Amino acid sequence: YMNTIKKIICGFLSSAMMLGAGCSNQDNSSENKENSNTIYTPAENQYMSDADYGDLDFVLEKADKDTLDSITKISRGFYSINYKQSYDLDKALESGLDNEERLGDYIIDDLLFGYIPEFNLSKYACSAFISETPDKKYIMGRNYDFMNTEALLLFNEPKKGYSSFSMMSLDFIGVGGANATQALSDEGRVTMLAAPYLCVDGVNEKGVSVAVLDIEEQNTSEVNQDTKKPELLTTMAVRLILDRAASVDEAVGLLGKYDIHTVHGYKQHLFICDSSGKAVVVEWTDSDMKVVKSPACTNFLMNDKDEQQWTGKCERFDTISKALNDNPRNTAEQAMNLLDDVKVGWTQWSCVYNLSDFTADIVYQRDFDNSNHFTPDTFHKSA
Repeated sequence: YMNTIKKIICGFLSSAMMLGAGCSNQDNSSENKENSNTIYTPAENQYMSDADYGDLDFVLEKADKDTLDSITKISRGFYSINYKQSYDLDKALESGLDNEERLGDYIIDDLLFGYIPEFNLSKYACSAFISETPDKKYIMGRNYDFMNTEALLLFNEPKKGYSSFSMMSLDFIGVGGANATQALSDEGRVTMLAAPYLCVDGVNEKGVSVAVLDIEEQNTSEVNQDTKKPELLTTMAVRLILDRAASVDEAVGLLGKYDIHTVHGYKQHLFICDSSGKAVVVEWTDSDMKVVKSPACTNFLMNDKDEQQWTGKCERFDTISKALNDNPRNTAEQAMNLLDDVKVGWTQWSCVYNLSDFTADIVYQRDFDNSNHFTPDTFHKSA
C-alpha cells in the first residue's frame, strides 16, 4: 500500500514539476527509463515490514534525534541543521537514480523511514563567481534566484567524506512559506532529513565549492545521458563533489564516471572552484561532458561559444565580469556587495564561501544589512 501511494504522489509531482517549468519532456523521460543501463534499486531497509512504517511517530522514533534536535531558526525563514544521521552515498550512487521520481522514492525509504513529503524541484536561475582576496585566499560568491522559499543550511561531517556546508530550498520538500508543513513542526523537521541529496550549492573542508545553475536558452531541454555509465542527478552531483572531491580536477574526474541527468525539464550546469583559484563550468550534451574555464557563471550555455561571445548574453554575467576585471581582489564584504549588485527581486539567498578558511557568510532574502557568519565551531558549540 505504501509503495502504491508513493508512486502515485511522486509521479504526480514529477509531472507537475515539468509543467511548472514550462517544458514537457515526458516522452524523452520515458524513453530514458526504458533504455537505461541501470535498473532502479529501491532503498530497502529493515523497517519496511513494520506496520507503522512511514507513520510520523514511527519516523520520530527511528530518526537520528541529535540531527532533529539540532535544527535551529537563524532568522525568519532561514534554518540550520547539524546533520548526523547516517546516509550511504555509495548505495545511492548505485541505485539508478535518473529522475526526480526515483530520487524521491529513494529518499523516502533511505532517509525518511517511509514518511512521504511533497517534493517540488522547480526551476531556478542564479549567479556564481570566484575571487581572490587581498590576503591571497579565494572565495566563491553565489546568488540563488528562485520563487519565494524558506532556506536550510546543512552542516555535516560524514564518516566517509569531507565536512561541508551546503544550502537547500525548503520548498523543494514542501516545507515552510505557503506550504502546509511548517519548518519547526515534527513533520517539517522529519522532512529536512532529505537534505543531503537536495542541496544546490556548498563548500567542503578541502576548499572545493560547487553550485547548480539552470541554463535558460531557447532550444535547450533536460539532459538525460545514456552512455552505459551509472546514473547521476545534478543535485546528487553536488553531494558527490562535496563529500568526495579535494580539488576541481577531482570533481571533474568524479563527474566523468556518470551519465548525468538534469531536472525539471531544463539543462543545468555546475560551477566548481577550489582554494587554488581554479574555476570551471561543467556542461553536458546527451553524450559528452564539456569543461570550460571561467571565473563566473550565470544562466547561458558557455561551451558552444568563444569567450568573447559570453559578453552580452546576460546582464548579471557582464556586471560580475566587469567588477572582477576592475577589482580582481575582493574581501568577503566586497564579494557580498557584488552579489547585492546582481540580485534580482526573487534572490532567496546570497553566500560567500571562503575556500581557504572553510567558512560561510549567508544573507537570506536580500537582507544585506544582516549577514550570518558560520564556521564549523558554530555547530560544534551547539552540539
